[in-house]
Amino acid sequence: MDDHSDDRGGMRRDAATDSPPTRYDRASVRRPRAAQFSGAATGVGVLGIEICQSVQALDNSVPLVALKPTMVRVYLDETTVAASLRLRGELCLRQSATGPATYLAGINELKLDPADALALDDKRENLKASLNFQLPETALQAGPLIVELNRLIQIGGADQPFTGAAPVAVELTAGPPIRVRCIGLRYADPQTGGVHVPDAIHFDYFRSYLSRAYPVPAVEWSQIVVDANFAPPFQGATAVLANAQIAAIRNSEINSGTDPRTHYYGLVDDANGQHFMRGRASGIPAGPQPDTVASGPCGIPAGFAGDQDQSYADWYGAHELGHTYGRFHPGFPPGAQDASDPAFPYANGQLSDPDRKYVGYDVGDPQLGLEPKVMNGTTHHDVMTYADRQWVSAYTFEAIRQRLADEDAQFAPPVA
Repeated sequence: MDDHSDDRGGMRRDAATDSPPTRYDRASVRRPRAAQFSGAATGVGVLGIEICQSVQALDNSVPLVALKPTMVRVYLDETTVAASLRLRGELCLRQSATGPATYLAGINELKLDPADALALDDKRENLKASLNFQLPETALQAGPLIVELNRLIQIGGADQPFTGAAPVAVELTAGPPIRVRCIGLRYADPQTGGVHVPDAIHFDYFRSYLSRAYPVPAVEWSQIVVDANFAPPFQGATAVLANAQIAAIRNSEINSGTDPRTHYYGLVDDANGQHFMRGRASGIPAGPQPDTVASGPCGIPAGFAGDQDQSYADWYGAHELGHTYGRFHPGFPPGAQDASDPAFPYANGQLSDPDRKYVGYDVGDPQLGLEPKVMNGTTHHDVMTYADRQWVSAYTFEAIRQRLADEDAQFAPPVA
C-alpha cells in the first residue's frame, strides 16, 4: 500500500501540506494616510446643505412638496484640507429637535482636493461636486424635517471631524397629484394616405417630465388614441379644432364619472416634421378651471436647441399644460413671445438672475435612460418661455403648486 493512502484510498489527513499564503488568505491592511487640515482648520469645512426637488436655492427657500423625490446635497470646502481626501457621508434625519433619529448613507463618494477647489456656485451646478443623498419615502411625509450631517467617513479610514454644519429645518407641504388624460389624435395624410399617430415614447416622455419637473408627489395618468376630426395641412387654427375635440371628449367622460380635477391634453404627431401643429391652450384661466384643455405636437426634437432626448413632447406639453394652470408667457425671447406675465421675476426668462441663486434639479428617469442632472440657472429657461433648455423656475413651480391645491379643494368629487 502506498505510504500516502489509508484503507479507503486517497491522501491521509496528516499528509496534507500547507501551501504558501496567497492574497486571498488575509484582509488587506493598507490604510490611507490620516487626514490633514490646512492652517487653523480643525476639520473639513461644510459650506451648506441644500434640500432639492425641481429647483432650489442654497437657503432652501423654495417650498418642498411631500412625497416628491428629493435629494440632499452637502457642499464641502476643499481649502480646509491640506491633502487630497476621499469621503462618504451620513445624514441624521428627524421630524423634531427631540424626536427619534434615522440615519441615511450617501449615494456617492467625493474627492476633496485643495489643488482643485471650486467656488460654491460652481459646486451647485455640478452634481459630482457634492455629497448626495436620496431621501427615502419615510422622510418625505408632510410636516417638519430636520436634516443634519452626522458623519464624514474617509474611504478606507476613520471618521473625520467637520465644522460649519448647522442642522437645516424645512417643511414638507402636502399636495395633490397632477391628473392628466392624454389623448393621441390619429390623422390621415390626404396626399399620401399615410396614417400618423403618436408613438408610445412621446406619451412616456411627457408623463415623465411632469413627474420630474412639476410640483407634485405623483402623476395620475391615463392615455388613449382616437381619430382626429381634422387633417393636414395644419394651420394656426388646427389646434383650435383639436382643443374642441378634446373638450368634447372631456365633457363626455366627466359626465360619466371621471375625476373633474383631470386636465386633458391632445397629442398630435408631426410626421417626422412634415406636419407640425403648433400647440395651443383653450384659455389661460385666472382661477381654478380644470376644464381648460390644450393640445400640442410631438416628435423627435431635431432643431430644438438643448433637447437631446427622444421626444420634445415633454417640455412642449408642460408649457401648454402650464397655460391651463393659469401661467402666462414671460416674454422671452423678446419679439418671439408676448410678455403677458409682467411679474416674471428673473432676467431673460431664466431660472435665475445672474446671482445664480437658483439651480434646477432633475432626478432623471431610469426607464427612459435619463440620468439625474443639475441645471445652471442662467443658461436654462422657464418652461413658459420660448427659449431653449427649458425647466421650471421657482416662480412657476410655486404658482402651479398653489393652483393645483386650489383646484383640489374646489373640484374634489363628493365622498360617497
